[in-house]
Amino acid sequence: MMLCTIVVAGELDPRFGDAVEGMTLTAAEGRTELVGTLTDQAHVQGVLHQLFDLGLEVLSFSTAPASAADGPVPKESHER
Repeated sequence: MMLCTIVVAGELDPRFGDAVEGMTLTAAEGRTELVGTLTDQAHVQGVLHQLFDLGLEVLSFSTAPASAADGPVPKESHER
């Protein structure tokens, strides 16, 4: 399991949280941050596919071990 943070362009309505299962949304300053624990690479791919289907532009994507909720750990980040 991994903690994933995905940032998309635009401030999404909280209702979009239902479309992206397992992710919490925080919208501010023209961006929306989606954070959640995903089980494996297939789950990550599924979430990214959902965002693509919604026509959203992914600005950044980062991962950390699921234990990251317990404290800061190094994370892998991919920004556009």
